[in-house]
Amino acid sequence: MRSGLLLRMRVLITGGTGLIGRHAARALAARGHAVRVLSRRAAPHVSLLRDAPVAYHQGDVRLPDSLPAAFEGCDAVVLSHQFQNFPVENPRRAETFDAVDRLGTLHCVRAAQAAGVRRLVYVSGIALNNPNPPHPGIRAKLSAEQAVLESGIPSVALRVNVVYASDDKYFSRLARAARWSPLLPILGRGQTRCAPVHVDDVARAIALAVERPEVTGLVNVCGPDEVTWRAFMLAVAQAAAPRRRWIVLPIPQPLLMLAGAIGERLPTPLFSRDAVTFITQFDQSCRTGRGCEEAFGFRPQPLAVGLRAAFQRQSPGSAST
Repeated sequence: MRSGLLLRMRVLITGGTGLIGRHAARALAARGHAVRVLSRRAAPHVSLLRDAPVAYHQGDVRLPDSLPAAFEGCDAVVLSHQFQNFPVENPRRAETFDAVDRLGTLHCVRAAQAAGVRRLVYVSGIALNNPNPPHPGIRAKLSAEQAVLESGIPSVALRVNVVYASDDKYFSRLARAARWSPLLPILGRGQTRCAPVHVDDVARAIALAVERPEVTGLVNVCGPDEVTWRAFMLAVAQAAAPRRRWIVLPIPQPLLMLAGAIGERLPTPLFSRDAVTFITQFDQSCRTGRGCEEAFGFRPQPLAVGLRAAFQRQSPGSAST
């Protein structure tokens, strides 16, 4: 029990070794909950959780028989699973939106129902607010949201905007590159809009969603500053190397599509045309819907503050974990 107000809950996190999942695991453990992480490996090495009281359970959302033992005894489940190399699918290894986001979530919902879970939190995406152009990821996540929200378990779907952190896969690399090169490549024209959110704010929203079963339906998890992708890339670079001047290099859409067509034919796809569409063509603004302030009573930190926290504190040449 925490401060006599909240009972200690047993919380399972699928995708708990990924960016959002591991930060949510740390936040929930810090709030006194018993956290269990579902992982495809029995004992994964997760630097962020090295000193956290977190248990691991081996399983795979694509394999329904691996789930019942992980779900057993849990009060709440956070569904934050995502396939490797997202958003580049690898059909040969069943690492696709349909296999992981749609079908994997359905497997989890059924396991939660059988285990008597009392709360479901699904980590979705803000692009679902603007589902054009058609994309397999949008279709899969809409189906997953429906399965969760119609499960009969008190549920909430968090539609998360672009997430940045010192330990993410993309923006941390951009920040490191910005310290030694003035060249700043931009995918496409960089004019689509987003409201980037720091991973700590996403983790806080997840923790509050677990603890407040009265909050159901859809909640947008967005930063307060809406910018273009070009402006966001420049802001990340500027946070990492404040005194540098940048040479912006837009990569034309046709060239990206050509690279995607080649990349998706490799034995292990490195890029794909669907990934290009996902990255460059979705409006990820937060102009409609309920946000964190209304649902949970807090406002995510401004972009400039979050970027300083994520990237300025790293010394040049330091590696993210």
